[in-house]
Amino acid sequence: MPVNHIEPLCLNENSFKIVMILTVGFSIACLLGYLTQRCKLSPILGYLLAGFVIGPFSPGFVADLQVAEQLAEIGVILMMFGVGLHFRWRDLINVRQIAVPGAIVQTVVSTVASAVLIHAIGLTWQAGLIIGLAIGVASTVVLVRVLSDQNLLETPEGLIAIGWLIVEDFFTVLALVLLPTIVIFLKGGEISAQGVSLAVGEVILKLILLAGIAFTVGRKMVTKILLLITETRSSELFTLAVLALTFSIAVGSSYLFGTSIALGAFIAGMMIGQTDVRHQASAHASSIKDAFVVIFFLSVGMLFNPMAIIENFSLFLSVLAIILIVKPAAALAIVKLLGKSNRTAVIIALALAQIGEFSFILAEEANKLGVLPDEGYDIIVACALISISINPLLFKLLHFMEPHHSEVKS
Repeated sequence: MPVNHIEPLCLNENSFKIVMILTVGFSIACLLGYLTQRCKLSPILGYLLAGFVIGPFSPGFVADLQVAEQLAEIGVILMMFGVGLHFRWRDLINVRQIAVPGAIVQTVVSTVASAVLIHAIGLTWQAGLIIGLAIGVASTVVLVRVLSDQNLLETPEGLIAIGWLIVEDFFTVLALVLLPTIVIFLKGGEISAQGVSLAVGEVILKLILLAGIAFTVGRKMVTKILLLITETRSSELFTLAVLALTFSIAVGSSYLFGTSIALGAFIAGMMIGQTDVRHQASAHASSIKDAFVVIFFLSVGMLFNPMAIIENFSLFLSVLAIILIVKPAAALAIVKLLGKSNRTAVIIALALAQIGEFSFILAEEANKLGVLPDEGYDIIVACALISISINPLLFKLLHFMEPHHSEVKS
């Protein structure tokens, strides 16, 4: 065949965007992650900075934000699967006396504080309430990563923090489902108490039904499938089976029961975590999960707009103060009132002093429904990046203080 008849293999436009994000994003994230690690900081900060570098609000190469967000959603699914894989119902039951009241009180405190502060600087009560609900929940991705980096994930403090966040996630899912009803109420529309009760009852009933199916018939089916796959002794086939089950359960839960896909992935992780091959599943999915988690942090960094802080500085300070001061102070007080040690109270307070993926989802939905202005969404993203960056540093400060404390005590 003549040379001039040979055409180069080309990617379509969407595939090329994905390849460019992975190529440039991973390269810069690797470099900045290495530098931050060498500076004794969390590599999370490097990933966030890398996202900003390739984002639309910095000069130079600009990655496609929509494609990055889609990849990040996969990262959240895999991360939630990992959380569920290592979580046991007995862990939540063991910490229910702290996690349940703690999550409820902290959510109420952050919501009320947000509504009051944000209304005081000129925004509506509706916007304040929505922002309060959005920043009331911490990021599971960040929480698990930071606790893992500090070797605290399997400790009593780590289990309390995870249980606390699961309760918060439940309320966030409830808020997302009920958001259209909440918007009607906030806009002064007519809505009966009976209508709200029926909507809440329907959501809770669906979640109970989902859990019932997942941990009876579903668990037996998952166990049987994975045991059959292990008989083949094929590593790649086992990894494929774990991923297929995770995404099938996540999507099926969302389609049939109206839950978030992230919550469905968490349930998938819990189901597989109750089988005899849970350690093998964790090892096989780990590297894939880590890669997509990096993409999640890249996408957060890409959303960061420094001008939003300058243009809405009062709003920025108010929201950031609630995330870094009000939320941790509420958690600290609750844990201490429930009789736990100072160390436990401080660790849980620091672990929850950040926001992330669920905050974005709730804020975006509220923005689409017209109860949260664009500047409110931009500030939530900015505060997420700042809080995610600061959170590992706060744990560094905790470790710095502990040796000093022990020396004084001795």
